[in-house]
Amino acid sequence: MWKKVINRIRNIIRRHLFGPLVIHSSGGFSGGKLIGTPAQIGDFSIIIYGGGVIIGKNVKIGYGVIIISASTITGSSNVEYVKKPIKIGNNVEIGSNATILPGVTIGDGATVGAGAVVTEDVLPNSVVVGVPAKVVKWKNKSEN
Repeated sequence: MWKKVINRIRNIIRRHLFGPLVIHSSGGFSGGKLIGTPAQIGDFSIIIYGGGVIIGKNVKIGYGVIIISASTITGSSNVEYVKKPIKIGNNVEIGSNATILPGVTIGDGATVGAGAVVTEDVLPNSVVVGVPAKVVKWKNKSEN
């Protein structure tokens, strides 16, 4: 029991002193920028901004979220590069372990469910879940 308590205290101190364990990288792609800072971001999240990532105001990102704006496609004789900007609107919530792929725009007030893989644009005030992510609910503007 004491071991759990000590580890919990250690994690609280580490997070207070150093912030969340998050990787921000261009992924080796030139020209991309990370614009904006999320209001909250969970540990073990990765943002690859080689294609450009724009984050709006009051965005909450859960643990282990992967946001990839640039990637390579391998498996054939030619290596292809995908480099497309990602835009995340204001008041967006992204659940733990979700993956946002290149070229996606997430509209204002949208919610991405935990574990979802977002391959297409997410409309404002919608809730998306699943692999690939699909709309399951619409939010009232007062819920934002």
